[in-house]
Amino acid sequence: MTDGSGDDLVGAFYRAYNAGDTAAAAELYAEDGWHQEGLAGPRREGRPALAEGLQRFFGMLPDAHWAVRETIPSGHAVAVVYTMTGTLGIDIGGKPTKGLPIELPGIHLFDIAGGKIAGTRDFWDLAAFKRQLDVVPA
Repeated sequence: MTDGSGDDLVGAFYRAYNAGDTAAAAELYAEDGWHQEGLAGPRREGRPALAEGLQRFFGMLPDAHWAVRETIPSGHAVAVVYTMTGTLGIDIGGKPTKGLPIELPGIHLFDIAGGKIAGTRDFWDLAAFKRQLDVVPA
């Protein structure tokens, strides 16, 4: 349970993410809450879609962990600079990548409304992710 403040919701968000608790993470969002990768990436809307997307993500990176480096509140929005680390749980691109450690910096932008997360955007560098896969021979 949270008090609905931006700080409290963001803290609960990372606790749920770091525990791999997709249901708890989705419950922090408004019923029609959304998550989008960057500005033009895929967008999931509604708690069931959010939980499903997280389940797929944790299938790929089952031990993912977000270390918050900086939190910047601004009215109804909160920006969080993070570093995500984890170990791939699957092979990607026809390469034996399962077990490969991954580290990616990123920024989450939270939109807070009515004591819930209205939406999040997640910015990270796809090229940086792919460079980490390139170390594995095909």
